[in-house]
Amino acid sequence: MTSFRDDKVLEHFLREIRNRLGEHLKEVILFGSRARGDNVPGSDYDCLAVLDEVSPRTKDIIDEVAGELLFQYNALFSIFPLSEEEHKRRVYDPFLRNVHKEGIML
Repeated sequence: MTSFRDDKVLEHFLREIRNRLGEHLKEVILFGSRARGDNVPGSDYDCLAVLDEVSPRTKDIIDEVAGELLFQYNALFSIFPLSEEEHKRRVYDPFLRNVHKEGIML
């Protein structure tokens, strides 16, 4: 098991997503097995991406980055885009509560 701090694939993802989304990207939270530290080889990367707004273009950018990483590293990224407004509105949503409970802000 690789610590998320030493994960070159995750570093590549963060660099690409930040470069391509720029100021639209507000935060990225890693959750799931990789955040808990119980991942196994081949575990996917579960990430919540909070954006100023979610548009078809931002979704396309996220899909492009995920596709490139799948091709380059055979690493599957499950990225859940959410607008800041929806993120605040869904504060009591069980899914988001779990993300914040176990997640790691990147």
